[in-house]
Amino acid sequence: MTSTAWTFPIPADRVEEFRNLLTELNEKHLDGLGTRARGVGYHQERMWLQPNRDGSAEFIVSLEFDEGIDLATFTERLLAYESDFTRWWTPRFASFGMPPAFGEPLLSWDATTAVLDAKEELS
Repeated sequence: MTSTAWTFPIPADRVEEFRNLLTELNEKHLDGLGTRARGVGYHQERMWLQPNRDGSAEFIVSLEFDEGIDLATFTERLLAYESDFTRWWTPRFASFGMPPAFGEPLLSWDATTAVLDAKEELS
């Protein structure tokens, strides 16, 4: 499976507004998010808000793609996908700024893979 993550800053004066947007997403629009995820090619999305000392926050997103989906395919599909959900979500989300790029993978560790690698080494 391929995954990606990214982060971008939320200014201190907009953190509460951003929390409210994510609350609304969580309470009223998860079906639309799920439909978009299936259409674009990912099956897991996680979002965090990491507070900074100055009152701002870092918004962190992690996605796990479906089998056979790579970053280029995901990006192409995401940009082309349109629905009632994206007409609601995209302008609100984009008002906070967009990340300049996806995160650069530096470390990938998985307990299941580590166990399999250890068993192969013993063989």
